[in-house]
Amino acid sequence: MKHSDPSLDRLLRAAGGYRPAAVAEAPPFGFTARVIAGWLAGGSARESIALEVLWFRRAFLCAIALMALSVGWSFKTDIAPPNDEAAIASYDAGVDLP
Repeated sequence: MKHSDPSLDRLLRAAGGYRPAAVAEAPPFGFTARVIAGWLAGGSARESIALEVLWFRRAFLCAIALMALSVGWSFKTDIAPPNDEAAIASYDAGVDLP
């Protein structure tokens, strides 16, 4: 069995003996309520909601336009008459003559 490196042993002992200087303390009573009240009173919440609604509306309209274009494109390609030579070749390939 190999012996471990002395510097690694010192590092592991130091890491095992580490204790944080101060434990995280809880915020004072009512602090979170004051922060949320200040955030709501600032008006930034209303502006951010309006901005999100505006972006959602734009994204929705772009999605509808893209969907309409793709449906229109698929109907355009389905309605176009096939080339006569291509139709004969596909018929000939699909039908076995006796």
